[in-house]
Amino acid sequence: MEKGGPPRPRVSRETRLLFITVLISLVTLWVLARIRFPDRPETPNPVPPLLTQLADRPRFEDLAARVAEIESRLVPPLLALELQQASAVGDRPDVQDIVPALRIRDDVAVTLLTAARGADTPRPTDLAVLARDTASGLAVVRVPPAPAPAPVAWAPQRMQYPRYLMVSNVSRQGTSLRPVFVGSLYPTASPTWSESIWVVPARTDLATGAFVFTTDGALAGLAIEHAGRPAILPAEAVIRAADRLLREGSRDGGWLGVDVQPLTPAVGVVAGATGGMIVTWVDPRGPAAKTLVVTDVIEAIDSEVVATLEHWEARMARLTAGDALALHVRRRGEAREIRLTAGAPPEPPVAPLLGLTMRAAPRVGVEIVRVDPGSAAARAGIEAGDVVTLIGEIERPTPAQVTRAFLATPDDRPLLVGVTRGDRHRVLALGKR
Repeated sequence: MEKGGPPRPRVSRETRLLFITVLISLVTLWVLARIRFPDRPETPNPVPPLLTQLADRPRFEDLAARVAEIESRLVPPLLALELQQASAVGDRPDVQDIVPALRIRDDVAVTLLTAARGADTPRPTDLAVLARDTASGLAVVRVPPAPAPAPVAWAPQRMQYPRYLMVSNVSRQGTSLRPVFVGSLYPTASPTWSESIWVVPARTDLATGAFVFTTDGALAGLAIEHAGRPAILPAEAVIRAADRLLREGSRDGGWLGVDVQPLTPAVGVVAGATGGMIVTWVDPRGPAAKTLVVTDVIEAIDSEVVATLEHWEARMARLTAGDALALHVRRRGEAREIRLTAGAPPEPPVAPLLGLTMRAAPRVGVEIVRVDPGSAAARAGIEAGDVVTLIGEIERPTPAQVTRAFLATPDDRPLLVGVTRGDRHRVLALGKR
């Protein structure tokens, strides 16, 4: 006998499959959100945040309003420093550039003071440089006292989507901020800075030395150059480096008396080495004069591989007199360890120094083998590899004629020098001051 009562409704098989499909989709969306956006907080309901991520980014009008709002907070700690450098002619200092600086204390600012190869380091006009890192050019300078809030550091992270950053812009009229579109940030090691930096796409409009902020007003870091492309030194690294300079001050430099160049594959085959720096010049007055020879390949210093010219230059820039070094050297394919002690850099001569190592180029002029840093030739812009085809009124000069012409010229009257550099021709002014 059957029991009475209405029959119970049944859920169809298709409906059950639909519910299961919806549930699996929600779980999948939540898992993908945790993988795609790991830095965002978890939420019990994943649907609204995921839909929010599909919304339009702020429009340009919103960005302009944000720039105007944060400029009132960020511009006061920014300073425009006029740099000066000794003129090549006469004793008058020339205003060379204007660079940004950022107050980190009421009377101290941090800035980037870099110099062209062989030139003197530019210095701020009427301001004292408290300390400077020779390898990177980062410097702390004394500035007129003014209230300075401590910068809020933003920790850069690998960006999963493009965004705008705010970049300092300085001129004689003052300081300002401008938005710059940044497509990505990727970390990489830097021997110059001894810690990680963040590389941005090559076409990003970042001027070296500019300070970079987020659209929330936090300090993102300092714009620098790495391997010929723009990069950012993170804010915390900038502050740490500035504090270290204030604490330790500048250090007297050291000197090995060695010039090097990167090892090319073709030269490496002959030298019996696969990497490192090959020695191109050994100063007979230097600490390496009796231990290193031209064509030696320096593969490592104190067990640290010298992979690029940047590694070598950073290590040499941080040398101090008396530092003991262990060089792993390959000479004609044979590995050996050479120990050196860095000496003090030689004092600049009292008399004007031409600073050229030359060899004759018959029926052409003089080929420049080496240019001494800080010399008259370096200040004039002469580079190794140039061919001097004219000096004063002498065409196709010999090395002796170049030297005599320089010594004979009056102190206040530079010589005109015709130079061939590759397939280009230039005229430079070579003076004693």
